[in-house]
Amino acid sequence: MAPTQANGRLEWGTRPRRMNVTKRKWNLEGKDQDGNDISEQISAEFEGIVQATRLAQIAPGRISALFLLSLFGAYKADRINPFQVACEIEALEKGETTGLKPPIQNRHPPLKGLWHKHYMQPGMASLAINMQHGLERFGIPYFAQKGREAQEAGEERYITINDIAPMVNDAVQGNFQRLRKAEMLTGEWIVFAKHEGLNYYLTLATHDKTTHEHERQLIENICYREFPFLEEMLRNEE
Repeated sequence: MAPTQANGRLEWGTRPRRMNVTKRKWNLEGKDQDGNDISEQISAEFEGIVQATRLAQIAPGRISALFLLSLFGAYKADRINPFQVACEIEALEKGETTGLKPPIQNRHPPLKGLWHKHYMQPGMASLAINMQHGLERFGIPYFAQKGREAQEAGEERYITINDIAPMVNDAVQGNFQRLRKAEMLTGEWIVFAKHEGLNYYLTLATHDKTTHEHERQLIENICYREFPFLEEMLRNEE
């Protein structure tokens, strides 16, 4: 079933619940693989992530239920660090840079008109992608310097075992820092809309274009009700 949100309460399903007007409370319903009801556990963990990341304070009233569900789902799948995502949003709100690529507006359907900001994913996959980008842009300056030194000396020199560690360090850490300084670190996407000078955070997405139609459908089904301006904005981009 699709999640619905009303008066600050997220409900998974259609069963009505009494409103809690004194405290924001998120309710998710679910079962484990053995069919046991774990709704209370899931809801508590979800609320814990929402509170710990301070997203409601960073962008009050501008974080969609879809975004929070995407964040929580990716966190439970060990694909993201939710605090890294929150830090990127906080930096964006403050107009600060973090070394990742600056936000850009999508120019192609189905996410045309929306914006995305990169966030860093944990793990080797993200590091490998940035290593590849670093090598393509910067090469290995340590290795290049060794070549220049040999040429200037008019000698034929070889890489020794003592050169391996500094060369690897330059290719990994050195290029990572160069990418950061150039604001060229890459990652996956925080998808948001701009409206009347404010950012409205809609969902998390990846570079994989085959998933973007699905993300657009989720935005239409969930975010249109939260942020009514989106429907006209995106219709004008079609």
